[in-house]
Order: sequence, then C-alpha cells, then structure tokens
Amino acid sequence: MSLSEQHAADLSAETVVVAAGRPPRERDMPVNPPLVLSSTYFGTGSLDTGDRGYGRYSNPTWDPFEEALARLEGAELPGLLYSSGLAAVSSALSLIPAGGALVMPTHSYSGTLVMASELAQKGFVELRAVDIADTAAVKAALAPGGPGARPAAMLWLESPTNPMLGIADVAALTEAAHAAGAIVVTDNTFSTPLVQQPLALGSDVVLHSVTKYLAGHSDVVLGALVTSNPDIRSALLHNRTIHGGIAGPFEAWLAAGPADARAPGGTVTAVRNDPRGAAQQPPPGRVHPVPGAAR
Repeated sequence: MSLSEQHAADLSAETVVVAAGRPPRERDMPVNPPLVLSSTYFGTGSLDTGDRGYGRYSNPTWDPFEEALARLEGAELPGLLYSSGLAAVSSALSLIPAGGALVMPTHSYSGTLVMASELAQKGFVELRAVDIADTAAVKAALAPGGPGARPAAMLWLESPTNPMLGIADVAALTEAAHAAGAIVVTDNTFSTPLVQQPLALGSDVVLHSVTKYLAGHSDVVLGALVTSNPDIRSALLHNRTIHGGIAGPFEAWLAAGPADARAPGGTVTAVRNDPRGAAQQPPPGRVHPVPGAAR
C-alpha cells in the first residue's frame, strides 16, 4: 500500500502531487514508478476483468498518473489517460446519444469546437453554442421551450475558457443540466484541481489537456478524463480501448514525475475555500497554456 493510500484523507493537494502514484513503501521497492515498455502481457489462457492482456487495454505506466489525478480531483475511481487532450475530448463526446443536443461555450478551446462542429455537420449531434458566462442563456439552451424542443444530452463547460477566460457558474449550471437530464463534462485544464474540483460541484466528468499545466514542461502531449460514475467510466474506457486513443508509456511516465504544486496566479487558497469554486472568482492573473498550441 502506498503512502497516499494509507493517509489519503490527511494529505494536502500539494503532498498528493508528489506522493500519489508512488510504488509501495516496502524494502527494495523503487521510489519512482517504473517505465514499462511492452505491447503484450503473459496471461492464463482467458482474458478476465482486470487482466492487462494487451498494450491497448492497459499499461502499468499509466496507473501512477491516473491514480494521482483522481486523488487531486476527488474522484472515487482512477482516471483515464489519453494520447492527447483532443483524444480525451473525442471520448467524452462519445457519451452523447446519436442526434443528442450538446450545449457548449462559444469560446471553447478551438479544437473542441471544431470537433463538435464537424459532428454537428454530419448529424451526429445538435450543437448549441452559448456564452458560458451568461447563466440564464445556458439554462435556456439546456431546456428550450417551444414545440419539438428537446432538452440537452450534454453540457460542456470550460471555466476559465481557453483562451478568452470566460468564467462559468459551474455549480448552478451543473444543477440545471442534471434537471434537464444532461451529462456534464467540465474541461478543468486552466483551473487545474488545485484551484477547482468540478466533481465536487456536481460535474459528471472532468477533462484535462495534460499537455498544459499538469505536465507543465512542454515535453508531452496527453489528455485525461476523470469520473466517479462507474457506468460512465466503463463507457469511456471501452471507447479508449476500441478507438485506440491510448497514451504512450514514455509520455505517461514523464507526466507522472514530480511536479510543482502551484496553481495559476496563486489563487489556490482563495478558491479552495470558496464552495462555489472558480465561478465567483476573478480570472487568475497568469492563466496561459504552456508554449505551443498542441493539445
């Protein structure tokens, strides 16, 4: 059992950053998680639940990062690591039923908007773009009135948005979305879990472009999803496995290394102590992606 598992309830976020995902504190165990480069694993003749089996299903190198991110986000289940932020976006959007309505910020990350727009053009989703800072407008898009109007299937939040820094009232919008029967996905890339934990505010899924703050050194391209809902996680895991959006083990190993436990703009304490999260906070003063536009 690792240090973080023994004392998880007592650890600050700053300690979790350096403690979670470490190997067990046992004699002759390495201090750092190892890098595993293998496409296949020895089996027993049948592939049972939990067996690694094949490199597209699982890799031990993913586990430390997925554990650490889940702890930071307050999730009850391990996270899921992806080959890029947009691979994670694609997996999250797969939760929308065919033809379902998607409410998304007008100023979402450009790659996310392009992907959603292309899905809409092909008739896979109905895209409703709104100013995410206008709570009333978002609520109206979630449950529009009039003959034939359908409630939304998914609310996509970014707070702050990339790059316009629009701030959403995550708790209020999540409550409205659930009342309409929608799943809520929150892109928490710019806030990071040190500033905002969307699951605690009611979101169903949290997304990260790990390329940005979580990796922080401009040396990897990765994405991640986190949820506490077993059915949602199962669907996301199946999508990752079948569609192949898996992370390279070397990138996962780099991302899981020791990181600076600093939040953008030094806003950790103020926002952490505000139960509304970032919704009522001014935009952090230094929120910028790491150099380069890769996601």
